[in-house]
Amino acid sequence: MAPTLHNRRWYPLIFLTGCTTVVATWLRFAAGHRPELLVSAIGGVAGFTYFLYRQHLDEAKLFKELFADFNARYDALKDDLNTILFGPREGALSAGERARLFGYFNLCAEEYFFYKAGYIDRRVWQSWCRGMEVFFKHPRIQALWEQDRTANSYYGFRPPQ
Repeated sequence: MAPTLHNRRWYPLIFLTGCTTVVATWLRFAAGHRPELLVSAIGGVAGFTYFLYRQHLDEAKLFKELFADFNARYDALKDDLNTILFGPREGALSAGERARLFGYFNLCAEEYFFYKAGYIDRRVWQSWCRGMEVFFKHPRIQALWEQDRTANSYYGFRPPQ
């Protein structure tokens, strides 16, 4: 499941609902109303809620690390990519241009891999795809992509259309 960073607002509600359910069940069914059972059950609800929230925080941290890494790698490539994009629409690519584009293809494929694995938020992926479209529509970039890709390369990534 992809991390949804705005889900953090649900954890207090989960905790409150769990505690309400425990108290209602304790009042309804507990013979003799032993308070240690109530305290223990509320502790269980708190532990479960903490587990869910901790997992959410870990996923958010991983997402931030991936996001920062991918953006830093893109920033290192973008000037050269823009030079290719605004350069001639026909003709052979230089060895340096090809190397930069292969780096970009790998970056796109890795972003796709982590998106499919559920570590990249759908809205972030869609934003990245809009940026990819610009580059993959360029005839020389598109031609290199078609020449280089195979059915099993780039983790199954296909440029957005």
